[in-house]
Amino acid sequence: MTIQEPDFWGEIEVDGTVTPSMILKQQASLLGVKTNHLLEAEVRTHTYYDSFRHSFDLVVPGLDNYTYELFKVSHGAKLYPVTPLSEADARHNGEELLTEDDFKRWVHHKLSSPDTKRIVANLLSMARS
Repeated sequence: MTIQEPDFWGEIEVDGTVTPSMILKQQASLLGVKTNHLLEAEVRTHTYYDSFRHSFDLVVPGLDNYTYELFKVSHGAKLYPVTPLSEADARHNGEELLTEDDFKRWVHHKLSSPDTKRIVANLLSMARS
């Protein structure tokens, strides 16, 4: 006779939460389409102690895959808050984006900023030359 151990876990369900990584990858996939793949974006993820770090990189395939790190963010297993980490975002260092909506607003601001548009335009010019 086998003794069954009690299950203390209960039901485990995935609730369809939108992760920071999913948000970044969706935006990354849009850039290639907008630029006829002269410029693409990719999201690299790695762990650092007890957190996840995501780098949002611009990549120029026609220039030996030149890569420019646009920004980097970090979060723990709870997903939110998300913290911007890039040196270029020094004014945001330590800032915590508490919710999915806060993070989406920050990403929108970052991707549509004049500085980002200037970098994208410069990389496109070089890719076309």
